[in-house]
Amino acid sequence: MEKIMVIMKKDLRETLHTKAFYVSIGIALFVLVMLSMGLGRMSGTLIEEGSSPSEITLTIQSLIGTTTFMLSLMLMMLFCIYINAYTLTVEKIKRSIESLLCTPLSLKQIYLGKSLAVFLPSVILGLVFTFGSIVGINYFFIVPKLGHFVIPGAAPLAATLVVVPLITFFLASLMTALQLILTNIRWINAAFMGVIFAIGFGLSPILKFGPSSWNLVLLSVGIAAVLALITFLLSSRVTKERIVLSSKG
Repeated sequence: MEKIMVIMKKDLRETLHTKAFYVSIGIALFVLVMLSMGLGRMSGTLIEEGSSPSEITLTIQSLIGTTTFMLSLMLMMLFCIYINAYTLTVEKIKRSIESLLCTPLSLKQIYLGKSLAVFLPSVILGLVFTFGSIVGINYFFIVPKLGHFVIPGAAPLAATLVVVPLITFFLASLMTALQLILTNIRWINAAFMGVIFAIGFGLSPILKFGPSSWNLVLLSVGIAAVLALITFLLSSRVTKERIVLSSKG
């Protein structure tokens, strides 16, 4: 585990000095502000319609839950793709990946260390930005009109804190495996990003993640399981020979 942490810390230090990392933060902030303002205005409209306080709270809680889930998923995927697109690409260009393969580190340790270097900042930043947005929406839009904070229900919180990070981990591992064995997967990263944002913006208007919508949590677990299976099958194809050949392409 100590050797895995060494690789992870090295990659994290390099990531923090890249333009791609700060570009991803800028994009995340833009998405955050736009979604927060939209949800804030929607919440204000619901409150002004004059329904009973309990109905208003339940409706807003559903909106907050949906936003928490979708925003955390989109942000974690965004950071995951941007960080992954840089880390191994530069190592292959500099041929430092070949030097790393000559160290006493096993291929499994290198693979896990690089996967964690993508996974950890993606999850931490995704959660910080997501819950910061929820606090901001409450503070600026909901509390002044409703008089109290509205937080997501148990199901959205479970999905956001457990299942979405799990999906992110397997996606980070999958993309790391692809980056190790293919010459250049920037077009795959772009395709991933396009699909994620298309799904996110497409589902946001119709998805209602209520406080007890456990079916959606189970569906998310199923997605994580599928990603885990694909990652497991692909990781078996990660060999030193494939990594060296891909770095010469």
